[in-house]
Amino acid sequence: MILPLLSLAVFAQEKPKSKLAYSGFSGGMMVHTGFVQSGEFSLKNDDGTLAKTMRFSGAAFGIGGQARVHLGKHLRVGTEGYVSDYFYENKSYTSLGWGGLLADCAWEIKRFTLFAGGTFGGGAQKNLTILKKPADGYEGFDLDDKISYRKYSFLCAVPFAGAEFALTKKIHLVLKVDYIFNISNPQPDFNTGTRIYFGFSFCR
Repeated sequence: MILPLLSLAVFAQEKPKSKLAYSGFSGGMMVHTGFVQSGEFSLKNDDGTLAKTMRFSGAAFGIGGQARVHLGKHLRVGTEGYVSDYFYENKSYTSLGWGGLLADCAWEIKRFTLFAGGTFGGGAQKNLTILKKPADGYEGFDLDDKISYRKYSFLCAVPFAGAEFALTKKIHLVLKVDYIFNISNPQPDFNTGTRIYFGFSFCR
């Protein structure tokens, strides 16, 4: 009677752990920049005549963060969200905010961790275009019709890849790049491009 019980106990102790067992979590904040650009779009006057045809491109800047649960040796799942702003002529600007669920695979090589994955989610973009440059020192309350404001939402897919460097077991430096694809509501003034992120991740 004792021998079968001992055998069962040994078998239970030697039972392998699930390959997707919980193995920790991480999260942190990152700032980013990158070259973004829109397609060509037209601004029209109230009577339908063409006011101006535009295309913008330049450096965007923003901030955001992510949180992930680690499953097994390689899989990490979680969520992330960011805001990215780009300013152009006459104090015009475009602001892109997005977030969603992420999944990536990570491989540890000594103090480095290489990773690649993607995020699926949604967001919204706001565009404020000012055609007429305000006079220097202007502080009045006059209305101006040379302004276009647009806001629209979208679903997005965002592939990314990057690397982490372990300063300590609990604090990692993070560098990553991504590219946002507007998959549900393509618009000519949607700004996208390669963004580069740098920040910290706290691990446990």
